[in-house]
Amino acid sequence: MTYSFRSPGPPRVASRVPAAPTAVKAEVGVLTVLPVEMRAVVAALKRMYDYGDRRLSPGSPVHEAWLPDSRGRPVRVAAVQAPRPGPESAARAFRALIEEYRPATVVLTGLAGGVGPLVAPGDVVLSDRLVTTRLPPGARRVQGNAAAATLGYRLDDFLTAVPLVQERGNGDSFRLHRGPIGSGGVPVEDARAEIRRWLTQVNDQVLAVETEAVGVARAFYEGAGNARGRLIVRGIADTAYLRKGDDHRELAARHAAEATAMLVPFLHPAR
Repeated sequence: MTYSFRSPGPPRVASRVPAAPTAVKAEVGVLTVLPVEMRAVVAALKRMYDYGDRRLSPGSPVHEAWLPDSRGRPVRVAAVQAPRPGPESAARAFRALIEEYRPATVVLTGLAGGVGPLVAPGDVVLSDRLVTTRLPPGARRVQGNAAAATLGYRLDDFLTAVPLVQERGNGDSFRLHRGPIGSGGVPVEDARAEIRRWLTQVNDQVLAVETEAVGVARAFYEGAGNARGRLIVRGIADTAYLRKGDDHRELAARHAAEATAMLVPFLHPAR
């Protein structure tokens, strides 16, 4: 099965199954941290072609599937989960993913807290820019770390091709946003955490805040493998305007995984 990119609703069965990839590698790596995030990603992968799982050499499970791009070329996905929350664990999982699969693009998929009034619980923020309080060694002192320029163009193509409002008949409709995501390198457990206030002071365009991307950014700048770019896809689990205890984690994780799956055909390295 493949996702229908231009019309909402459930995936459709392709009329002609493209030829399966022959090499055991991945054009796209997907990295999650929490079990709820990986469950959602696995559910999305199972709706693709040739889903399967295996173990990396350290014993970590990895989930594989693929989709064709607009030219019928296969885009294989390999998804792994960091062993525990936090930027250091995410960086180690990133390196293991790069060493095993050599993906051109790594997508960090999962949950984030919303910043500002533009995003609502269940919405998805896509970003190739990271605003961080802990920059990788040697990185320039800038507020946004831009990924490869080609990834920006691919995000443009994606957001032009798909509806920004993803209508769902079960009432779980959500909106896609593009903008900077903040990462403070410490767990953001409170929707009103100090890191949210700091990020909005240094960059008022920040749409979401999370924890692990700063670790992956460090590994990326240290030259782990040959990944040419990283993207962040985050479902909004909470905002500063929610009552404490409101929980949208399952919904946000599912929407982030769906958006990641829709994005996959746009990430062929030769696109």
